[in-house]
Amino acid sequence: MRIIDYMRQNLIFLDVDAADKGEAITKTVEMMKRMGAVNHVQKFVDAVFERESLGSTAIGKGMALPHARTQQIDQITIAMTRLKDGVDFSAADGQNVKLLFLLGTPLKAVGEYLSVLAKLSRILKEDTVRKKLLKAKTVVDVRHIFEEAES
Repeated sequence: MRIIDYMRQNLIFLDVDAADKGEAITKTVEMMKRMGAVNHVQKFVDAVFERESLGSTAIGKGMALPHARTQQIDQITIAMTRLKDGVDFSAADGQNVKLLFLLGTPLKAVGEYLSVLAKLSRILKEDTVRKKLLKAKTVVDVRHIFEEAES
């Protein structure tokens, strides 16, 4: 299993404007819908916020991994959104989030979902990966960073 297999090139969004967490998540889901990755925007957004209500998905150092299991996704999908300006996700370290990795999973894919979430978390804990993602100029650069991290 490679993270890059779940993160299609057209689901990498760079330098997105968002005023807050809600707008960042909603804009990401809307862009996912335009790319054919989500069946229904509001139902998926609601599922993500239901999970977010259990506790912030911010993992620190300006990153968050909001996620939801839902009928609105046909296959495990990761969208990456790099925000122009960080937004508050109530992170334990107090840092605003600039890198958002939105993971959507069909209801039936529990085991694979947990494995993907764990692997993505491990990769993102590497400071060099985070720094490169913040500087990436293109979506191809982002994919290359993940390919390199997984090799």
